[in-house]
Amino acid sequence: MEGRTKRLVSLPLEPDQEREILRLLDEAGIAHQEARSKSRLFGSDAIWVAQGDYPRAKEILDREAADYAAAARETWQAEWHREHGGSYARWLWSRLRRATMEDFVRALFLIALVGLMLLYPLSLLR
Repeated sequence: MEGRTKRLVSLPLEPDQEREILRLLDEAGIAHQEARSKSRLFGSDAIWVAQGDYPRAKEILDREAADYAAAARETWQAEWHREHGGSYARWLWSRLRRATMEDFVRALFLIALVGLMLLYPLSLLR
């Protein structure tokens, strides 16, 4: 890829979504480059395209994102009705049954932290 490049999308994405985006870029003849960093601190993983190809690539990305979101929504709706009967209470109960001890400890820690942040300033008022 020659010239200036522009970040199309940051990685990671869902693996099948990433493969589909790369396939669509190849199909459209848009040169792209995947940049993967060994360090996760800087978040530099991305798909880059030439600046001149960016508008076409962005259009492809937007169309793929909309299609992927629609498919994910459809899958979730089917699961929602099949597994939970469209009930938030059943969904919550299902989540609680699958929760691990680590999830409960994390929830208790967050509740304690919020409680401390609310109660400590009140104790200073006396």
